[in-house]
Amino acid sequence: MKETAGYSTTSDMEYFFNPRSIAIIGASADPAKLGGRPLAALRKKGFKGGIYPVNPRYTAIDGLPCFASIRDIPDRVDLAVISVPREGIVDSLRQCAAKNTGAAVIFTAGFAETGDEGLSVQHEIAAIAKESNMRILGPNCIGFIHFENAVMASFSDVMELDIERDGRGSLSFITQSGSYGERTFIKAYQEGIGGGAFISVGNEADLEFSDFITYLASDATTSIMGLYLEGAKDGGKFRMAAESALRAGKPILVKKVGKSGAGTRAAASHTGSLAGTDRMYDDFFRQMGIIRFDELRDLANFALAHHSGRIPRGRNVAILTDSGGPGVEMADRCEEFGLCVPELGTVTRARIEKVLPFYGSARNPVDMTAAVMTDQGLYTACLRAIFEDNDIDIVFAPGFFMAYTEQGLLDDMLDIYHSSHKPLVMFPLWEDGSPQALEMIARVKNEGIPLISEAGDAAWTMASLARYGERRQRFLEDDTSGLF
Repeated sequence: MKETAGYSTTSDMEYFFNPRSIAIIGASADPAKLGGRPLAALRKKGFKGGIYPVNPRYTAIDGLPCFASIRDIPDRVDLAVISVPREGIVDSLRQCAAKNTGAAVIFTAGFAETGDEGLSVQHEIAAIAKESNMRILGPNCIGFIHFENAVMASFSDVMELDIERDGRGSLSFITQSGSYGERTFIKAYQEGIGGGAFISVGNEADLEFSDFITYLASDATTSIMGLYLEGAKDGGKFRMAAESALRAGKPILVKKVGKSGAGTRAAASHTGSLAGTDRMYDDFFRQMGIIRFDELRDLANFALAHHSGRIPRGRNVAILTDSGGPGVEMADRCEEFGLCVPELGTVTRARIEKVLPFYGSARNPVDMTAAVMTDQGLYTACLRAIFEDNDIDIVFAPGFFMAYTEQGLLDDMLDIYHSSHKPLVMFPLWEDGSPQALEMIARVKNEGIPLISEAGDAAWTMASLARYGERRQRFLEDDTSGLF
């Protein structure tokens, strides 16, 4: 921890998340350039601290005094954003160290990923960090963003997002690939997921992704973490970070690449990462309750389900459908991902049979048939019976969002949902795009109920959430910090 007169932090990471001042070394008057984008974004998003452009070619940028060197800034600098050519990096960092700057973000590429010469310079960067106690993010990264405090130390398009404080869930994403991380974070935003932080770690000359996981485990603006991972340099640090997240109840979802020989070589050339064996990572993820995802939609679906606050207490699933086909498909996918589709209890089946047409099925999946289109009370009667079955942990039920759907059906469905703590996922979905349908969909989403249109996606999401809940419960019961 650094301390100066009148200022101290409880953690060096605070210089990234809560800086009182930011200097942009290599600042540009052109907001389209790398040195101009963070400056423009800091002003646009309303960063409340001091903003100091640094570039000897200017005396002022956008009405702000511009300094020839960071040493000329009269005030303390907590965070420096560095966008200069590789040959100027070491000198810029030494000036930051002399200024007692708390932390730095380095955009510049051309280090360990390029060979021995670049690796040598990267070692110098690491040495400066160690000697000065200045924490460094990068090099070869697209920067750092923390929406709560309008910290825009980046040149990413993520800065353009209008993050809502009441977004469904709050995702912080850490990535070893700036481009992939950027695309993933924007996709999550488009799906309605709120944003906490976006962190591109680049070559990890000093700080590693694990350092940010540990910090985010106690960050109030983060509810889940996403991670794009090519390889971990320090497995022990990763384990301790994963434990801190598990203890805090903040799931980590990881996109791990480098499964193949070609992928492993590509990872090494990209950021200099050591990929390790994919099977080793899989085992580690299972031990630590880390969820591995493949598609961008997986992350968004999980975030929405987790935000409901309803972690399944077990793996027993009840499937309610209006047709046999979707029910069979969902049953197959549930068992494929490790969920159970048990026979319903005698009492529950009797309650359902009492309201079903003779050609329906009260087995699991429950097939209400097309009769539910004209008798919408059939839906709520079956749904209530399933929710009140103590042997069922997760409910899948269809979403009818049509112009002819009665608002009363939605009212009753939500009453049933709120009478229980069981998670509900709506699959399949029927909607006609009418204003009434869109209004109902918005209402269901606002209640935190996931709407997932594909059976495999819905089953994967709830199976992942159930496994996470099981793993965290075991961890809390035997929290010996890593003996499993």
